[in-house]
Amino acid sequence: MTEARVPSNDRQVGLPIRLAYGVGAIADGAKNAAFNSFLVLYYTTVLGLPGTLSGLAVFIALWGRRHPFMYFSAIPMGLCFYGLFAPPDGLTENQLFGWLTAFAIGVRLFLTFYMVPSGALGPEMTTHYDERTRLVAYRWLIGWIGALVVAVSGWLVFFADVEVVGDGRLDAANYPQLGVFVGILVATAILVSSLGTHSVIPRLRQIDLAGPLFSLARFATDAAAALRNHSLRVLLGSSLFSATALGVSEVLGTYMNTWFWEFPSTQIGFLAGAQVFPLLLGFALVGPISERWDKRKAVIGLALFAILWGPLPVLMRFAGLAPENGSPYLIAFIMGHGLFLVAAAIQIGILNSSMVMDATDEHELESGERREGTFIAVTTFTGKAVSGFGNFLGGVLLDVIDFPRGSVDAAVGNVPEQTIFQLGLVAGPGLVIFHLCGLWFITRLRLTRERYAEISSVLAERAGARPTARRDDG
Repeated sequence: MTEARVPSNDRQVGLPIRLAYGVGAIADGAKNAAFNSFLVLYYTTVLGLPGTLSGLAVFIALWGRRHPFMYFSAIPMGLCFYGLFAPPDGLTENQLFGWLTAFAIGVRLFLTFYMVPSGALGPEMTTHYDERTRLVAYRWLIGWIGALVVAVSGWLVFFADVEVVGDGRLDAANYPQLGVFVGILVATAILVSSLGTHSVIPRLRQIDLAGPLFSLARFATDAAAALRNHSLRVLLGSSLFSATALGVSEVLGTYMNTWFWEFPSTQIGFLAGAQVFPLLLGFALVGPISERWDKRKAVIGLALFAILWGPLPVLMRFAGLAPENGSPYLIAFIMGHGLFLVAAAIQIGILNSSMVMDATDEHELESGERREGTFIAVTTFTGKAVSGFGNFLGGVLLDVIDFPRGSVDAAVGNVPEQTIFQLGLVAGPGLVIFHLCGLWFITRLRLTRERYAEISSVLAERAGARPTARRDDG
């Protein structure tokens, strides 16, 4: 498979294309919000499936040229979302596990059909070092907005408490409506993004296919070649630990808000909606920060801050320094903490995604071949697989601390204090070691602004001298 190398694409991307590219991330953001905030809660605490099996089903679901795949994924993913939150009544535990596994696989599979080719568009749309950060920033901004729309709608509309804290989220009849809402949202986002980026197709590298568009054997060969890139290995190593911690904290976050902090649904919805402020703060600051300190240095500084800042509310509660549950100051306390933590997390995610794009050019310099699709596929699958393992681990931990199942036993006020203490210990300081390991990998990264400038210069010289081989399934 070969192509004629196009001239260096050091262009600025127009706002309409940035927005269209970003809208597609709503599908991933909405999926993440639904899976992380509501899915394990629904199947474990409401329907009574053991946390280990709920987490295992979500983890199993990970096993599973661009725009055709993107268009194809929209409607099936929307339908799978509805099925995920609408299991038939009267299923046994094994049948419930099978239902959850099957529809979670469907959601993950069709999301992959969209996210991998869509993500692979980014490195081709621009080779500009800072423009890539801006492009990814729009994707993260709009994706997070999609996640917040699902979270806020869930807490304020679908699971609003009527009489006591927790009654809305423990009512099984509320969940199919959420499935319809999220299904329509993700299908619409995928179609809008695919149509909005359709105009860039003529500018992309055109390839001559020698053999099938995709084969497992070729993908394995390309993945092995991609993994010879030092930067990709370092970024994957960091993801191995940080995504595991994220997966655990996402599953346990709803439990923390409900049973540790005892927030009613309206306050959880308010907290979710308030994340738009750190989201916008992170979006606004990531460009200037990366331009001032370089992507690698910025990630290291932001990660150190997040590691120290993250567990503070739980530690303060253990020390008797946090506001009591029910206090009007508690929500302000948690919101103020989240303002800086979420802003840092947003910037870290944007910069890591941008560095993966830079690594594709480093790989071209080293090998003479382009593998954007392979890089995106490897990083996407690894990140989601490890995050899925974190979801599974979160479910296991719910069983380890013997968190009650069933709407009566799990009602707020009925859960033993020792169980709540263990929940806070795991979800707070217990995850720090994972984040420290992830940070260590980033310190090994050698792909700096200066290194990327050298890479771009050499590739620009090559562009006018000879064609570049291309092996890419994306």
